Parts: sequence; C-alpha cells; structure tokens
Amino acid sequence: MRIQREYMKNYFKGFYCRDDLHLQVVNKDSNRRILECLRSAHPAALSVEEISKRTKLPIKTIYAQKAELFREYFVEHLDIEEEQVSKRGRPSIRMSEDDREKSSLRKHVKLVLEETAGVHDPYNGRKPTPLPPGRILYADGFDDVFKNIFTKDEQEEFNDFLIRYVQRIIDRIGNYNGSTSKRRWIPEHEIDSCCAKCGLNHQARDFIRAVLLNIIDEFEDSNKFITFLKDNELLTQTAFERINKKIISR
Repeated sequence: MRIQREYMKNYFKGFYCRDDLHLQVVNKDSNRRILECLRSAHPAALSVEEISKRTKLPIKTIYAQKAELFREYFVEHLDIEEEQVSKRGRPSIRMSEDDREKSSLRKHVKLVLEETAGVHDPYNGRKPTPLPPGRILYADGFDDVFKNIFTKDEQEEFNDFLIRYVQRIIDRIGNYNGSTSKRRWIPEHEIDSCCAKCGLNHQARDFIRAVLLNIIDEFEDSNKFITFLKDNELLTQTAFERINKKIISR
C-alpha cells in the first residue's frame, strides 16, 4: 500500500498561468485558497471535506469551485473508481441514474494538484494544464530558431554540466547538518514524495528550478555580465558606470 505523506515546500510565490482564462480562475480568492491547500498537501490528495476543514471555506463553495478548477485542469480527481462505494437502501425515485452516481462519488472523490509540462505531461498536451512554477511559454517560432543556433551536441554538453551542478547541490543538501532555517528548504526525495497522478516529484522539480533560476538572477547582477553587455554594445557607458558602482558597493 502506498503511503501518502503531506508536505509540499513552496519555492515560488504566486501561480503561473498558461493564458488569460487561467488567470481569471486564480484571481478568485476561493480558488487560490483551494490551490494553496492542495499544494501544501501534495502529493497527498484531499477530499472536499478535508479542504473545507483546512481552508475554512463552506463545503458548498468548494464543490462549486472544484468544478471550475477541474474543468480548467488545475486539479485532477484521484482514484475515483476505487473510492466509489455502494449505498445501502432503496434510492430515491426522484433521483436520476446520473444523480445517484454523482451522489455515490460526492464524498469519496479526492483532489490532487495538477501542474505538469513537457515530457512529464501524462496527457501529451491534450489538456491545457496550468504552467508549473518557473515554466513559461515562448513566442511562436522561437524554439525552432533557437534549436538551429544551439546545436543538439551543444545542448547535451550543457545538460551534462547542469546535471553535475544539480547533483552537487543534491549531495550537499543531503549531507547538510546546519541550522533548521536552512534545512527547511531541502526537498523530500523519497519515492513516496512523487505525485500519484503523474509520477513526478513536484517539490524536487520546483527546488531544482528555483536553484537554476536563482543562478540566472545572480548572473544578470554580476560584473562579468554587465561587462559583457557593454563590450557587445548592449549597455550604454553611463548605465555601465552606474550599475558597476552598485555592484562594487555590495
């Protein structure tokens, strides 16, 4: 039996949306509270009743909002068929067959957060799932042009470098015995931390993305980067001197 643990460290602020429709969904306070609740519990799935208890939202509100979140693929139903149970007694003659089926599932369906993309997407792009944290969509045609500029061999060489760097980070945090404030950022990396829906450890993925994106942020604030911009006439001399003073004073 799979043991579901309840944890999901958050390395990014806010939510990342694929389009304007998804932005409208997360703009609702009740939807954000439900998503934040599911994110904190991930990879465990939660029932409507459990979400209501944690968010303090009325059960009726959660039932109404979960339909929208499910329709736009922010969440998925987990083990619906396994959770379904037969009710004893004679069903009401006023209930249709569909209503009786919904009633039997109503209290037993659990929800799990859904945010996958690329090769990790179990739906292979058939569903417009929201973007995972740190993931963006590029302008049409950019990927094709970039692939012609950056060869496959160069990409593999760069991938090898990134793997070595990420592995170094993983090894160091695995052996870290420092303060609690720093240890709290270490992602769980047991197999039980993987998503029951897509099989990916979302927390570890977010951690690695946060590490790599932080490198880019630090790189853009470095003296070497602004010198590179100036040497390639991508930064004015006045701006270079102003920014360089900030870097030196840090």
